[in-house]
Amino acid sequence: MSVEVLKTKAEQGLADQFTAARSGLPGAGNAWAEGLRDAAWETYRSAGLPHRRIEEWKYTDLRALLRDAYPPAPALTEALTRDDISAALGPALAALDCHRLVVVNGQLRLELSDAGGLEGKGELLSLGDALGDPSDWLKQTLAQANPPRNDTVVALNTALMTGGAALRIADNVKLNKPVHIVHMLTSREAASVTTRNVVVVGAGAKVTLLESYVSHGTAPAQRNAVTELVAGDGSRVHHIKFQNENLETAHLTSWMTRLGADVTYDAFQFSLGARLARNQIFVAFAGEGSRSHVSGAVLARGRQHNDTTMVIDHGVPACESREFNKLVLDGSARGIVQCKAIVRKDAQKTDGHQMARALMLSEAAEFDSKPELEIFADDVVCGHGSTSGQVDEEHLFYLRARGIPEPQARALLIAAFIGEAIEKVENESIREAFLNFTGSWLAGEGA
Repeated sequence: MSVEVLKTKAEQGLADQFTAARSGLPGAGNAWAEGLRDAAWETYRSAGLPHRRIEEWKYTDLRALLRDAYPPAPALTEALTRDDISAALGPALAALDCHRLVVVNGQLRLELSDAGGLEGKGELLSLGDALGDPSDWLKQTLAQANPPRNDTVVALNTALMTGGAALRIADNVKLNKPVHIVHMLTSREAASVTTRNVVVVGAGAKVTLLESYVSHGTAPAQRNAVTELVAGDGSRVHHIKFQNENLETAHLTSWMTRLGADVTYDAFQFSLGARLARNQIFVAFAGEGSRSHVSGAVLARGRQHNDTTMVIDHGVPACESREFNKLVLDGSARGIVQCKAIVRKDAQKTDGHQMARALMLSEAAEFDSKPELEIFADDVVCGHGSTSGQVDEEHLFYLRARGIPEPQARALLIAAFIGEAIEKVENESIREAFLNFTGSWLAGEGA
């Protein structure tokens, strides 16, 4: 006798959406694309939304937190200008000298983008166009990663993805400006958006990739975004995320990265916005001698819930990984950092370390840390740590004794704490923009 698990209102709404939209989704009529979607939907359907009885989701129960499934965001029906995009990004990021790709309500809008400088450097397509006539490199990348336990949020994204960017950087190309993918959701009513970026960085290439997630308006929103990145042998990739969506947004993003041999991968995520944010990062070493450094900074207040979950999979020898996260939590905010490092049997000479630190500005704030090591090799150097605490009163007294008023002294200490993480960003313009956002956040501290 089998017992069917009752669907929540949100799960039923998602099922209705897939049934209604399937025949009109990008790639419809292409057997390969439809096969990906159907297999992903079956993975999601068999398990539903993640819940607290799943170990990786014990702190972020989507079955409880997502009460409804918002309808897909409509195609842009009102004029959106470059000034609107700049206003959503803020002055510093808007002024960034970059190759800008703008994705509005899930659709790549080339008329709002500045992608001319990428011509001759590889290939750029909207995901919708790429799915209609998939190339070999897309087939070798899209949905080929295998997140732990077939993560149903990623599966749901594969089933419902409507657009995004498909970008291939050719071998040995050195981009001297960042590629900036701006994801903007604009709707006057509650809406959802499901996007997929696919990025292939060729052997010996060098690229800085910045993803920004911002809102145009204050309507409630649900975002499920996935970026799959493959870094070729000898490449160097700086991968950065900025998240400042409105406080009525449920923000779910997943990075799935596969590293070839002798790759340098430096990643950073900066999170300010959203009511609920789940940031998933999966890094798999597929070639020897590679290095992955993943860092992050979170500023949260009020009732914000921010969950950063990472899985670093060492499958080959002689690779190095570092994970370093800092959080500042005020009000009743809750911050979570989960990081699992897996060292497989053949991954000798692995060097892996992880650290998470939280600064608590309120007694009502909550920090949960769950470092994990799964080691099946015997010649490794691995470690982890986690700390949380309040502003050091001795340091505060020292600054006040030198004539600095208490609010300013406290802000200086908080900025120094979170600044240690932000300093990991190599690009000076992006780093300074993040420090400016930190200053603005601190100016409203306790509001």
